Amino acid sequence: QIWRPITATFFFPVGPGTGFLYLVNLYFLYQYSSRLETGAFDGRPADYMFMLLFNWICIVITGLVMDMQLLMIPLIMSVLYVWAQLNRDMIVSFWFGTRFKACYLPWVILGFNYIIGGSYV
Repeated sequence: QIWRPITATFFFPVGPGTGFLYLVNLYFLYQYSSRLETGAFDGRPADYMFMLLFNWICIVITGLVMDMQLLMIPLIMSVLYVWAQLNRDMIVSFWFGTRFKACYLPWVILGFNYIIGGSYV
């Protein structure tokens, strides 16, 4: 069943408790993916696609080893992590006006996802 890694990446169980988490993660995917496309990968769409493919392959392998069934949030976190590492010293603001360096953003998002009801894995 070769389609399982692909569907596991694009599937997210939306319900009464996870709808908000899904919307927030879609926002992060759009925001930071577009920032990468117009920033570090400007004019190089094949390089950006290769980065996404490489991240996806690494996430699928990790998902097999750790028995993870849903891979959408790890893919979003990988895009966010790449952006944060390329913009380490930029000051970003999170909800309620908290400001910190971009290199800490993935860890803040990880904690946020855990608090809202997701998994830290």
